Amino acid sequence: MRVLIFGAAGFIGSHIVIDATAAGHDVIALCRAGKVVNFKGRTLSWSLGQSVPSSILEDVDCAIHLAHDFGSNDGARLTRDGTLACVAQLRAAGVRRHIFFSSYSAGAHADSIYGQTKFALEQELSRHSDVVIVRPGLVLGNGGLYGRICKWARRLPLIPLPDGGHGQVPVVTIERLSCNTLMLASMEEPSREANLFEPDLRSLRQLVLDAALEAGRHPWILPVPSKLVTAGLRLAELLRIPLPVNADNLNGFLANQQAQHVSTMREQNK
Repeated sequence: MRVLIFGAAGFIGSHIVIDATAAGHDVIALCRAGKVVNFKGRTLSWSLGQSVPSSILEDVDCAIHLAHDFGSNDGARLTRDGTLACVAQLRAAGVRRHIFFSSYSAGAHADSIYGQTKFALEQELSRHSDVVIVRPGLVLGNGGLYGRICKWARRLPLIPLPDGGHGQVPVVTIERLSCNTLMLASMEEPSREANLFEPDLRSLRQLVLDAALEAGRHPWILPVPSKLVTAGLRLAELLRIPLPVNADNLNGFLANQQAQHVSTMREQNK
């Protein structure tokens, strides 16, 4: 296939670029930097809000939409408008399949800007039969949000977690996520929605302890009321103190305890 990957330089995108190339697909990577680590194929500089060069749209079989702007409310608007404009342009050019990366955080339960933005896009894009909506859980690997959590878990002797970290988290390894995504891209008639995470959820506490154990560390877990953690994260953002998560991440995690998404991972692996 000829595959366009938007947001190709990110943690998920860069893995899919490499795996798709290894599988023999003709990959065109689009990202702001115009460069993807360890990828020597065709890469173009592109950002949300820009049109896609018409010269690359010929004979494209599938577009994978991963681009997202995390710039608060302005970023949310740019993500929504830019994604919809991009899909419209590609559909008009005859691209037969789109895979839109949403999130487990998307849904009526969404309480974070990220989750609300993804849900709004789901509602718009679900009208089109050529769009497949993918909802991954927390992606396990050396990057993304989980990578940042691991970095701190392996350094700190004492780790504060909201309500002790007993909340449940859906997870999927980056390898399985990439594999299942490429399966969806090549299926004759894929399901319109794919919830890509393990059927059994894990606790945030156990994820942190397991990450620390990989580095030979055994930190203490300090239970902190979630409202207090949220206030602390907002203060850190105002003071520009770098932390592995922000208040929006935490709001999404807390709201996700009410999510009704059911894993389709087994279905996709059949």
